[in-house]
Amino acid sequence: MERNYPYWNDKEFLYQIDTLQVTEEYVRVTALTWKDEPIQEVQGLITDGSLTINGESSMRRAVNFSAAFEDNSFSQITDVNNIFSINKRVYLEKGIVNTTDKYTQYPIIWQPLGEYIIINCSISHDVGNVSVSVQAQDKMCLLNGTCGGTIPASTQFDSYDTLDANGDWVLTQPTVNQIIREVVNHFGGEQLGKIIINDVDTKIKAVMRWLGTTPLYLTHSGEDYNLTTEYQNNPDKTYNYGDDVGYIYTDYIYNKELIGNAGDNVCTILDQIVSYLGGNYEYFYDVWGNFIFQEKKNYVNISHATIEIENLSNDDYKYDMLNGKRAFDFSDLPIFTSFSNNPQYANIKNDYVVWGMRKTPEGLNLPIRYHLAIDEKPKTGNTYKVFFYVDPDDGIEKAMMPVQYATKSDFPTQGAAGVYYEDLSNEKVYVWKWVVATPSTNSKYDYVDITNQIEWEEITTTDWRSELYLQGVAAEPLGLKSNFYYTELANEWPKLYDLHTGTWREEYTTDPRNVDYFLDFIDESTTVGKFSVNNIGRRSIIENSDDFNCVFENEIQDFVLIEAGRDDTDAKRKECEDRNQKYIQVASNIFKGLGLGGIYNSCFNEIKMLLYEKTGYNESISMNCLPIYHLEPNIRIGAKDIASNIYGDYMLNSMNIPLRAGGTMSINATRVTEKL
Repeated sequence: MERNYPYWNDKEFLYQIDTLQVTEEYVRVTALTWKDEPIQEVQGLITDGSLTINGESSMRRAVNFSAAFEDNSFSQITDVNNIFSINKRVYLEKGIVNTTDKYTQYPIIWQPLGEYIIINCSISHDVGNVSVSVQAQDKMCLLNGTCGGTIPASTQFDSYDTLDANGDWVLTQPTVNQIIREVVNHFGGEQLGKIIINDVDTKIKAVMRWLGTTPLYLTHSGEDYNLTTEYQNNPDKTYNYGDDVGYIYTDYIYNKELIGNAGDNVCTILDQIVSYLGGNYEYFYDVWGNFIFQEKKNYVNISHATIEIENLSNDDYKYDMLNGKRAFDFSDLPIFTSFSNNPQYANIKNDYVVWGMRKTPEGLNLPIRYHLAIDEKPKTGNTYKVFFYVDPDDGIEKAMMPVQYATKSDFPTQGAAGVYYEDLSNEKVYVWKWVVATPSTNSKYDYVDITNQIEWEEITTTDWRSELYLQGVAAEPLGLKSNFYYTELANEWPKLYDLHTGTWREEYTTDPRNVDYFLDFIDESTTVGKFSVNNIGRRSIIENSDDFNCVFENEIQDFVLIEAGRDDTDAKRKECEDRNQKYIQVASNIFKGLGLGGIYNSCFNEIKMLLYEKTGYNESISMNCLPIYHLEPNIRIGAKDIASNIYGDYMLNSMNIPLRAGGTMSINATRVTEKL
């Protein structure tokens, strides 16, 4: 049910109403049919009650109130035909006596509280008045099993059998949009016209990958792009087996099994759909009794930059909050009675490690790792005299610096395995090893000269990771404490980086999916530098999941691929043009060599999300103020209180609003982080 309130958009007038010192407040109850048509209306004086609005729950609104009525004709609360009775659908409004000089044609200013289902009711009678106490929940109780929405038998939602044009039975997969609409309508009894689904397209861009045995080449001439399997000498891009090539428009279906078991309810299915969509969705009933399914309006903008690991910078980790406007500003309103600010110190992290598992073309499973820290990058330009050796354990060429002594006679009586020793008097290098007996000696451990087996190099560092690596190489033989990162760099850095030439190895820069390890720092000069390891100590968070199957993903060209020469080719081309989407028409033999892609889930993207989530105090504030009935949860508000360090923008999470005269409402909100 919807009613027109002419003063609803008059913010100045509503502020006057919000700040009135009133002594009488009313409730108006309108009974509705199951089609939301009004059938009866009563009005009474509120004696007590409260409205809870929780933006973090699908059950958005719950209300309880006690009101005195002069009319006692509706006192039979066990009569299902009574306005106050079991599962009665009602529309509630809160009324305040209008003592202003505006909208004087309305002696009572009514404001909507929402559409509800009566859950419980009690009645009392004293001299002259009938008092009714009501507990009610919004219409989500018709979906979550409280008052309805229960699935009576096992039901499959991701597919169904139907007859095609030839009369044959075929398996059909409905779109996600259709599943939501069907489950809410069929099992929740909601009218189709009151089911509003936003941000869930019926068609999506599905990633396609190349499954051909020969390479695929992307070329262009002017603004026209082409994909071909014919060898190209200088293509824009070359795709090999398994590489993501582009996209196709396809029905957005639920491509997993979605079954509701007997005893499940509509919300059980909706929760699975929210998870399938990535979790950043919500569903609820609005104040007018419309079912809403939509993406959460948290205004997070994810920047998908092309990854160049040799040039990765602080900007590549940014998650921006779009510049949302405040829906309501409390900053300068004299309506508050108290503030509290509760920053969460435990939420702050400055050392992030994400582990995953990468499958090689040969079918091997290799552990992968991304390590990001808010830490100071060491200065480069230092020169180290080293030689290189091949580690027999892993076959990787690594740098080595020997322990230096004035003469060989100064060496320890017994050497250590894996340590190299240098006699500075003649620049000879020795290792401690087992020496097989000769006619003149016995078998024993001894220092063996390997000078003729090594070549000295002077390495001047240009990358700060090389600096950390070589610092550790220098410290390790001496038994000194190396830097925190050397243990992981010792085995991984020489694989990624050629210390001889001071360049990244080509196989990793041309295809970042080959990377098994990466270390990066966000330095102290950035906004989040205040949380650096140097300032607050190391606060680590570790995630480990096989769901992360690469360190970096390759960039996917933003082209929709259309098979040429088909009956629907023109229609698909027009669809792209209508959406202002770039496209490439490809030959049938190429189109048939494509399969669903998008199988990569990078550690890098998870690191970005962790950085976004864990570099703020997640400040939860609460405020008490005069009641404001026209606010909604999950909106952006402004607030300011210098004494409690509350300032800036917040997302309004929940409210508890008193319905009795003279009460104050409480607001809970979380600070909006503008940008990392």
